[in-house]
Amino acid sequence: MTTINSSIRKLTGNRTALLHSSLAVLALTGAVGSLQVTAQEGPVLEEVVVTGIRASLQESLETKRFADSVVDAINAQDIGKFPDKNVADSLSRITGVSVTRGFGEGEKIAVRGTSPDQNRTLLNGAAVASADWFVLDNPSRAFNYTLLPSTIVSALEVYKSPQANIQEGSLGGTVMLRTRRPLDMEANSGVIQVQGMYSETSEEWDPNVSALYSWKNDAENLGFNISLTKQDRTLLREGTEVLGFEHQDFGAGAMWTPRAIGDAYFQQERERETALVTGQWRPTDAGEFTLTYLNSELDADNTNYNRYEWFNGQAGGGTIDPATARRVGSGVVAGEVANNYAEYYVIDRVSYSETESLDLQYSHNFESWSMDLRVGRTEAEGGTESDRQYGFDRFLEGSSFNGLQHTPFYEGQVESREQLVTRGLGWMMENQRIMDDEETYASADFEFPLELGVFNGIKAGVSYRDHDKGQHQEGTRFHWLTDAMHSDDATSYGGGSDTSGWNRWLYGNLKAGTLADYAVNESGAPYPLMNLSKAASVIFPAEAYANAATILFLPETWGVNEEILAAYGQMDFESDGFRGNFGVRVVQTDLASTGYNWDGDWLAASIDMLGGYQLLVDALDPRGEFNVRQETVDHDYTEVLPNLNLAFDLNDDMILRFSAAKVMARPDFIKIANQESANTDTRTGTRGNPELDPETANQFDLAYEWYFQDQALLAFTYFNKDISDSVISSTSTERRFDEKQGQYVDVLFVQPVNGKGAEVQGLEVSYQQNFGNFGVIANYTYTDADSKDDRDPVSNPGSGLVRGTSEHMANLSGFYENDWLSARVSYNYRTEWYDGLSEFGSEMYIDDYGQLDANVTFTVYDSWDIVLEGINITGEELEQYHIDTGRSARRYDNGARYVVGVNYRF
Repeated sequence: MTTINSSIRKLTGNRTALLHSSLAVLALTGAVGSLQVTAQEGPVLEEVVVTGIRASLQESLETKRFADSVVDAINAQDIGKFPDKNVADSLSRITGVSVTRGFGEGEKIAVRGTSPDQNRTLLNGAAVASADWFVLDNPSRAFNYTLLPSTIVSALEVYKSPQANIQEGSLGGTVMLRTRRPLDMEANSGVIQVQGMYSETSEEWDPNVSALYSWKNDAENLGFNISLTKQDRTLLREGTEVLGFEHQDFGAGAMWTPRAIGDAYFQQERERETALVTGQWRPTDAGEFTLTYLNSELDADNTNYNRYEWFNGQAGGGTIDPATARRVGSGVVAGEVANNYAEYYVIDRVSYSETESLDLQYSHNFESWSMDLRVGRTEAEGGTESDRQYGFDRFLEGSSFNGLQHTPFYEGQVESREQLVTRGLGWMMENQRIMDDEETYASADFEFPLELGVFNGIKAGVSYRDHDKGQHQEGTRFHWLTDAMHSDDATSYGGGSDTSGWNRWLYGNLKAGTLADYAVNESGAPYPLMNLSKAASVIFPAEAYANAATILFLPETWGVNEEILAAYGQMDFESDGFRGNFGVRVVQTDLASTGYNWDGDWLAASIDMLGGYQLLVDALDPRGEFNVRQETVDHDYTEVLPNLNLAFDLNDDMILRFSAAKVMARPDFIKIANQESANTDTRTGTRGNPELDPETANQFDLAYEWYFQDQALLAFTYFNKDISDSVISSTSTERRFDEKQGQYVDVLFVQPVNGKGAEVQGLEVSYQQNFGNFGVIANYTYTDADSKDDRDPVSNPGSGLVRGTSEHMANLSGFYENDWLSARVSYNYRTEWYDGLSEFGSEMYIDDYGQLDANVTFTVYDSWDIVLEGINITGEELEQYHIDTGRSARRYDNGARYVVGVNYRF
């Protein structure tokens, strides 16, 4: 069972000194290097140097052209020239790759109609642990790219067809991130970048600075480089959101209705610091040690405001008047409600995400074979150390809504700001949720050159991974009465003849006043905000904790351990006109999923663990004995994964590719966790299933590539995936206790099971070409994804759908480059896609999204550049809907960002 110390971060300590003692100067690694092509016939006549965007495109095309598999690549020059601040944004330029941008920055990626958790990201061939900062994110296999600035990467490769010598685990594709090696760079070379970024919504300037330095000795057998990055961002996201949909009959027939609608105002201060250190030593001409250390820390403190009204009878309030309801498709999009409950809710969070990796690799070339040995460890931790919640509430005379527009009525008028701030504090609490991710690994790979007909090499290897992922959640409550607070004649909770001993904080000693006591007006905000330091000093002072109760959330504290043993064999071949490889990878996974189990009600069981609350426990569940215990569910499976990659040279400029393989993706961690999570506000919950089997797919690719001139390409790729054992949901309704209402309510639980599968197929088209100093890069992806399972959105939300698939995706970039100017404009577009179930258990779809970015670089001196960038310069908003496009669910505005900076190369 993974345990987490909830009061301190495990990943703090001496390692942060490397970041904090840096010079506050950081690196634009993407600006280093150029490709040199020497034209030579007999004596050297001249040296032709290709630099900038065209050099990067040439290197990317060479990677793709000479690969045996179906691969797309981006060279570091590309990253430096794209207006991208993290790796996910760079990956979005590749055919078939989609990116999530919930907060205006690339976070997670997916390839070819899959979801983010069905794809792997490897750093120099090894896994990197990842943990999310956002309180609504669950522990996942998806890598969180907000931890990785693009400045640390020298190249990106996306393997869309597998090879036996690459780690398994991807249904869509494997992203290989490669960093710079000091022995490949010039001694005492590097880059310094100083930038300022302006965010349109927050109207704030933030520093973005980086530095890269590389050294090696004269013998070129010992070297190191260090890359330091510091990126800050003052984030403001405005939006309107529906807090879940409910299928109910309120007198007009059964249909989907909004539970609540609110205006969200999200503020965050992000501070990201990343250090990457690489050392190399060649003790002999044949042997080489490489040590890589990565440390990335993201402080992501945030405050979420929301002013919302309930429309589903919450807290005994009213429901939608059927006479006013307007229906679109299968749900209500407008209506009125009387005597409904409303809240002004503030959550102030201390959030973070940290990752650290140490990887040691030794390579040795013997006379007739070579080997590569690797050991390493990676760990991450993230989440919310504290989220203090303030709820100022009241019952309204009524509310009306039309789409996402909603209007509260109070005392005969639309509730004004002056009336809003008269609301009193109805609720307070504090929670903590920490996620951790750890992996220790070792591998041995061997390569044996051959001269046996067309076969030119054999590769074989073994690897072992010991992976732990889990979470720990606690909650502090300020309104419960201990047994000692009751008088001696009390026989039930809240009973007894004397209440003078009720020494509790909320609903007792706390004199919070009204929202007006903390309200502050902020320009542009839709309602008064709060003076959080003042609110904390009054509502959460030290004395508030004197009689508070901190309980362990039994259902949401769990850990998963996976021991993975893999072995592979691969045969490479090449002859006149063709090349490729075939192989097989055999993988055994032993899983142990540990969580808490108990008899009766979980809240009663958690409180019972504290002692001194027997009257409260009996009021919740009078069984007396809850038998709280940790239990582990074991599961194992073995997969045999064959693959074939073929490349035929039709002529000097044309290649025809074919690949076929079986691939696998393990179920996401939250789905195999021995856990349960319930939201009594929205009457929804989730439960894990440790006995899920992996999803597998039989896939094939057929590709045509025409390199019709230097730095030019026209390519078509057809792909097909026949997916089996896809993870779908089953549902059940159970009773759970609602703390706010003080009563049991029905909760609809969703539990994952293996389904029938899905069929995914599509076409990718790529084109790029230079026209003198001008150039264009364009690609398009069509994806058709169909689930084999039955569709039932009412009783089984999410059934019969394939998550993450846009039917159409496209990228278009145009650039101009000469000796002193480099300019590029890029547009990224994808059509609507199903994004899974929301935290409220509702099906969520994201509407069409297009983003326009631009980059201009002026070389003002040999080593000095001025950089101007624009990100989402048209201010595209993120819009979501529920099942029917006419039923809006959320709309968020992250705004545009602009960057001005200076680069210095030495």
